[in-house]
Amino acid sequence: MAFLFIYLVLLYIAPQLWVEPFVGFRPDLYLYAAWFGWVILSGRAVELVRFRPQDVFFAGWVAWILISIAVNGFTPNSATIVSDYVKWFLLYRLTVVTLPTFGHVRRAVLLLLLFGLVLAVEGIQHMHSSTGLGWAGQGFGWVGEEAREAGYEGRTRWINIFDGPGVFCVVYTIALPFAMQYLAKPFSVGIRMTGLLMVAPLLVATYYTGSRGGILATIGIMGLYVLARTRVSLGKLVFVAGLLVVTLAIAPSYFTSTADSSRSAQHRIEMWAEGVEMVRYNPVFGIGKGNFLSYTSKLIAHNSAIEIMGETGAPGLFLWLGIIYMGYKTLLAGYRKSEDLRVQSYIVAIGLSIAGYLLSSMFVTLEYETFYFLLAISAAVGNTLQVSPRFAWRDLWLLGGTMMSFFIAVKLVAILYPS
Repeated sequence: MAFLFIYLVLLYIAPQLWVEPFVGFRPDLYLYAAWFGWVILSGRAVELVRFRPQDVFFAGWVAWILISIAVNGFTPNSATIVSDYVKWFLLYRLTVVTLPTFGHVRRAVLLLLLFGLVLAVEGIQHMHSSTGLGWAGQGFGWVGEEAREAGYEGRTRWINIFDGPGVFCVVYTIALPFAMQYLAKPFSVGIRMTGLLMVAPLLVATYYTGSRGGILATIGIMGLYVLARTRVSLGKLVFVAGLLVVTLAIAPSYFTSTADSSRSAQHRIEMWAEGVEMVRYNPVFGIGKGNFLSYTSKLIAHNSAIEIMGETGAPGLFLWLGIIYMGYKTLLAGYRKSEDLRVQSYIVAIGLSIAGYLLSSMFVTLEYETFYFLLAISAAVGNTLQVSPRFAWRDLWLLGGTMMSFFIAVKLVAILYPS
């Protein structure tokens, strides 16, 4: 677990970017080497290369990225893109091997909660700082006219991969389900109160980012939490839908407007339409990973799935969705196997955390290592199973149907959305 802790410190706190004398130092290079060496010396080398279906999808996804780039032609950024995904795949496998029991999985998600709370404190302090600067000396993010009218004089952000309000909000989106799980049974009243004390700063810090996508994703997580904690029925579905409608109705127009002065929403839809065009003319290989911006000459997709679809084609989207699909299938198998209510609660929280990340990725491209770390935790739940879930023909049809439905939905939105 020491390697996981150090990794998350470097990712979340990132002292190598702002704390002397670590500035400019690349500790991640040494961390991966030491982590890999530890796995070998501890006799887990065989486990490192023992792939389950989820791992095969990930390996195939990395290979397809390289193929797509090769077909479309290498660019100055190609080497960086490929090395990033190879590194993330190594991180994914090292994490799975490092979490052999559910006790290890539980400690890993608690670390995510811990760092989410630490940065929630940072975000709150930043908003109320007399200097307007955060812990790392970073200022506020960009604020549009609608955001100012909604009461935002600044939008909090952090550093490293979290240097924008939207991606910073993902820190809280990831952590929130792990705090919310303590609000109900099987946890004691004391733990529920503690859970409430953890949820509160995460929600406040989320609001301070001013991220519309992040706040809408948070509302979505809350709705999914209610459904996950109760038996799903028509009445409860209607209740959750009504709650979402009421929340959106009373929310400031900044969060719900589809026609802001900066045309942020409109530009996103335009980029979604561009993504559809890419896959229509290049259905197999796409336009090559990392080429979305150069293709549009305006913006990236601001939607992870659309960007992946446009850049790597239908096979790339299939492989990427396959990693997520098998992650959820593993979580479901782990949930059904366990009779421990606490274990089930943690598994549900992992599923909600991944769902929150996916909801956020609908509004901003979030292809970062944080996502693959979450998927590694879902894969590690499979370590507790005697037989890992298989990818069957039924899964192939479900995944293919999901892809087709997604493509049609994006195309319809692009056509029907008012310009």
